Amino acid sequence: MKRWSCKPSARSRSSLAARLPALVGACLLLMLPLAACGSKAAASSAPGFVGYDWRVVAVSHDGTTRAIPPSLHMVLRFSPNGRFGANDGVNFHSGDFRKTADGFTVSGMTTTLAGYAGHDATILLAINAINSFDDGVHATAKLSGDRLVIGVSSYTLTCQRLGRQTDLPSAAGTGGG
Repeated sequence: MKRWSCKPSARSRSSLAARLPALVGACLLLMLPLAACGSKAAASSAPGFVGYDWRVVAVSHDGTTRAIPPSLHMVLRFSPNGRFGANDGVNFHSGDFRKTADGFTVSGMTTTLAGYAGHDATILLAINAINSFDDGVHATAKLSGDRLVIGVSSYTLTCQRLGRQTDLPSAAGTGGG
């Protein structure tokens, strides 16, 4: 009758030693996709307004609030690389932004120079609100779910998250609108 022992034989130890690198390699290969999934989930669920397009749905100024129709395409973009973009429906503004404790500051702002000769009060309000993002200006930002409320100068912009950015804001005048 053969006796069983918990002590490995020399043959089983050498066999295990020969298979160990292959087992470790297989485990690493199986763990890489799981690690990648974990990092994507963490990035997409990260709180904040950076990395998203935000459609401006309302602008308030001097006690008056106006709804901004989707057809105006008034959008703010905050790229992970620190680029800021804003479309007022007529011009595209771009520059850099830096997050602060209660919002962000912008710098290096440039814009396309299309003129608007109309008298539509909503379009004029949108243009003036976006023009208030001047070099060095500080804006407050309050995020609640898919809503972002930005205070800049005497304007309050209420924004709705459109989703992850598909492209980075390009410099003004290069088709970034």
